[in-house]
Amino acid sequence: MENTRSSSQNEIPVKWLSVFAIVSLVVAVLSFGYEVHRAQDSVRQYVGIWEDDIARAKLFQGDPTLQNKILKQLKEVHTAVVKSEVQNPESLQCLISTEVPITLNSLPAGKMAVCFGPSELAVKALTSPVFMLGVVLGLILLGFGYRREFLARLHEQKLESELARNKEISEISRQVAHDIRGPLMALTTLSQLSHDMSTEKKELFDHAVARIKGIAEDLLAKGRKQNAESSAPAVKTSQQDLTNLMDSLLKEYRFSHPAVNFTWHKHIHSDVVKVNLESVKIQRVVSNLLNNALEALPESEAAINLTLMERQDHWLLQIMDNGSGIPEDILPKLAQEGVSYGKDNGNGLGLYDAKKTLESVGGDLQIRSRVGVGTQVILRFPKSAEAVLDRAVATHHP
Repeated sequence: MENTRSSSQNEIPVKWLSVFAIVSLVVAVLSFGYEVHRAQDSVRQYVGIWEDDIARAKLFQGDPTLQNKILKQLKEVHTAVVKSEVQNPESLQCLISTEVPITLNSLPAGKMAVCFGPSELAVKALTSPVFMLGVVLGLILLGFGYRREFLARLHEQKLESELARNKEISEISRQVAHDIRGPLMALTTLSQLSHDMSTEKKELFDHAVARIKGIAEDLLAKGRKQNAESSAPAVKTSQQDLTNLMDSLLKEYRFSHPAVNFTWHKHIHSDVVKVNLESVKIQRVVSNLLNNALEALPESEAAINLTLMERQDHWLLQIMDNGSGIPEDILPKLAQEGVSYGKDNGNGLGLYDAKKTLESVGGDLQIRSRVGVGTQVILRFPKSAEAVLDRAVATHHP
């Protein structure tokens, strides 16, 4: 696996270097062709100025001094000119040449041939602005390619890291769920054998055992989901009664924290509030938020108010405490993974998990707080399609 990855990483520079080499070669060929055109054009313009003198010397074969001087200056017109021939232009053989027609008094007087040196033209092509611009564009393309491959490789490494992390979490979850079964069985047996326990305490005991069992089952379900090699069809989540779950959870917290004043208000039209979320997840979300509130409460007159409200297409569960509060600059970061406030051993998972869990079913979580006053957390649970329809019917038909 490592050898394959190393080979793949070595192929990346080679690929983009090949692209850069091809682009540079194409630009060099175009630049060379452009220099050949420039050289031919320069010669034609020069010959056009002196063509009458060149034509007289060619036709009348008089004193060739002026003609030789004119042809000699062709080298100064363009440094790539290596040979020229007027009397017998057909005899001049070279790799790159041009033939220039000659006229005398607007009448054809033959032609002359001019040869260009390929090496001289190549030097001019490689030092021309056209080639330099092409090299710059090629370097930009090379940089873009390297950046693209780097980001793709970084993303791949991130995915591999997350996959390894999920696998590790899955293994830990399975192990924890397996190890919980022994103590859970002991607690269940103790509940069945304990005859001296009051009805209320036994109910709380059974509720705590049921919660531990639900957590274990949820951990096992996560492990199976993360280890599955192929995606199975999504299983529809059964609807849970939010009011019933909250009543049971509050009994547990009131028993565990007698010094805290828990108040529970339900401003709803129905005694049953159905939400599309597993009971263990609802209890985990609310429990984490209640634990956060408990840690921030004052030593005296500690209070946590819970209110359930109904809106057109969703339910609102409000949890409000009179704790120390959270600074405004910290609030936007709290729902991020790993971010905690006011806890020495906080891991920053409670609010992150709550927000992620609610968003998975189309809900949301909002936090409002004021230092020295308290904190308000609002959970939004979307209603089921049936609940929305029932409310619409009730609204139109009182």
